[in-house]
Amino acid sequence: MRRRDARVWRKAHSFEDLSWLTVGWLEGALLSHPNGHHGGPDSETRPLMPVLCEAYRGGFLTEGSQPGELAEQEGTLWHQRAYVSGFAGPGLAGVLGEVARQAGLVTRIYLPAGRPMLHGGAVDVTRWGERINTGVGEFLRPRAVRSVFLGCRTDAVEEVLAAWQVTVVDPEWGRNDVLWGTLRRALAAHRQEGAQQ
Repeated sequence: MRRRDARVWRKAHSFEDLSWLTVGWLEGALLSHPNGHHGGPDSETRPLMPVLCEAYRGGFLTEGSQPGELAEQEGTLWHQRAYVSGFAGPGLAGVLGEVARQAGLVTRIYLPAGRPMLHGGAVDVTRWGERINTGVGEFLRPRAVRSVFLGCRTDAVEEVLAAWQVTVVDPEWGRNDVLWGTLRRALAAHRQEGAQQ
């Protein structure tokens, strides 16, 4: 990581600081992310940047996401399920879970101590031919969370560890027009709930 970027990330004192710095990284103000991403987001993430930035500003700090895709690589079918996974307070986690369920999406939600709410375990999200490559949605233990924010201040990372872990997956391979609108609706519903309190 560039020294300038490392200094900026080390100044983050809170969950909110980490969220805003991630927006800065997505938008090009920072070249590096502590999770090992250098030179900005992957090309498949760029179309998702507006909704991801909205998520960060709304209190959902993601640790991973991908669009749905049906493609061919080296003569073999490559399939992806759209997903987003990250950290949120209990109010937003509950709204995300409910709005996603109503949209027919698969959720994995864990309390900070690792107890699943309703369902737990990985969901397959990438497939090459008949071989499953990647699963998401298992509880991230503290060591794994710290590796996502390597080099960041302990107080900021502790706030992430105290958050709920939320993963939302579109069960349909290749579909990319349901999850992101659902995420936006959940963020809007959470904002509205906050405004009414």
